[in-house]
Parts: sequence; C-alpha cells; structure tokens
Amino acid sequence: STEVDDATGINKLVVKHEGTVTNDAYVIQYIEAVNLQGLYGKEMTFSFSYSDVGGSGIPKVRVRSWDSSDTYKDLYDAVPTSLGNNRWSCTVTLSTADGTIRDPNNIAMQVLIWPNEQNNAPDKWYVWETKLEVGSVVTPFIARQYGEELALCQRYYQVYATGSVVNQCFGNFANWDGQSGYGGYLYPQRMRAAPSSSYSGGLGAYWGNGNQTVPVTAFFPQNMGVDGLEIQINFTGGFSSTNGWWRLSENFELKLDAEL
Repeated sequence: STEVDDATGINKLVVKHEGTVTNDAYVIQYIEAVNLQGLYGKEMTFSFSYSDVGGSGIPKVRVRSWDSSDTYKDLYDAVPTSLGNNRWSCTVTLSTADGTIRDPNNIAMQVLIWPNEQNNAPDKWYVWETKLEVGSVVTPFIARQYGEELALCQRYYQVYATGSVVNQCFGNFANWDGQSGYGGYLYPQRMRAAPSSSYSGGLGAYWGNGNQTVPVTAFFPQNMGVDGLEIQINFTGGFSSTNGWWRLSENFELKLDAEL
C-alpha cells in the first residue's frame, strides 16, 4: 500500500511483514533491457529513502542483471551507503554473466530492497523517492509530473473502470447475427507487449436504434495487441438494429496486464 507523509506530502510505499520468519518481505523492481541500451560497462547509481518501525533502520539491496541465456549475475548484495536523513545509495558497473544483452522487451535488471534483518523483518517499513541514474554521483530526486508518470506506468498496466457511472458508453459495436456484437478498444497508451486481460462487474446492456435495449450476457476480449484489442459481446437474441452501443454497468473494470 502507499501512505502520504502529513509533514512532507511525500507518497511512500508501505511494506508490512506477513507475520512469520519463514518468508522475506521485500520490494522488487524489474527493468527492461530497452531502458539500459548503451549503458553496459558504465557505472550506475541507485538511491532511495528507507525507514522502518521496530527495526534497525538499515536496509539491504540486491542488484542483478540477466544475459541473453537467462543467467543472472549479482552486481550488488549488501547494505548500501548511508547518505544521512534516511537516504541510501549503491553504485554498480552494469554487466552480464557472459557479456550478452537480453532482448529489449525482456527483464535485464532487478533491484531488490528489504530490511537488513531479512526474515526477522520489522513490522512495517517504508521506501520512497527511488532513483537509478548513470554515473557514481547521487543527484537530487525530482518527481515527474503526474501525467508523465501515468503514461509510463500504462505501458505495463491499465484499468478501464466505470466507477459509480451507470450506462457509460464503451463504444460502437456491429451486430452481425442478432446475438453478438463486435467492436474494438484502443488503449490510451501503447503497452510494452500484448497484455493479458481480466474483468469484473456487471456487463450492462446493448443499445440500438430507437433505444432498443438487451442485456449483455458475455464479454470476450480477443486479438490482443500493443495498441488495442477486439471485443465480442453476446446478448439475448432478437436484436434487429445492425449497429449499437455497449453501455456498461457501474463498477465495471477491465484490467490489462503487460508487466514484466
């Protein structure tokens, strides 16, 4: 989960240990090879802020890279350098086990943070203002604008949600046989790869000319691409209009996942 610090307004990631000493509680971030092109053989510095409740206040970091044969190499696995004021950093030289580089859309690097206590983790700990940059010098963290950050996140994960809105129009659909309609959906942002999909909530109704309305009984996303997908919806028979509009129920959600 996340919490906003009342004093600073900073949004912090919150990790709560699951209550036993059998499993680690950690934060992990994967980085695509496309974001690391031209950086192999160069120094890279990772910096972040960390605090905990009931622990030593000291984090541990593991940085790994992957080569084209899916073999990983530990670049760093230790307590990072304290910069004071809950800020920490470590510097690595980016390389792989055999010198090869993975396909641009694959995982090429992993950064993992967890308490130095590991299995005996504090009850709750916080991570915020993470930054990976070229070189060995830590520079100040500068937050991106919300719209820029959202677009970058939507490359990996998107949610279309109606919330409390009733009869929100999802789009125009062609009625082929009186029992099913076909249409498409363009993502607001191109995704990293063709995503998987899931949905929840009511499917609403299919509206045609003259306000003819029939309930939608099934929803099938198909032909998933990086820019959009095709959709088939099924509804009760006897629908005479050749074209119509799919109007969704409240609390409908379509989730698209192209995460690493």
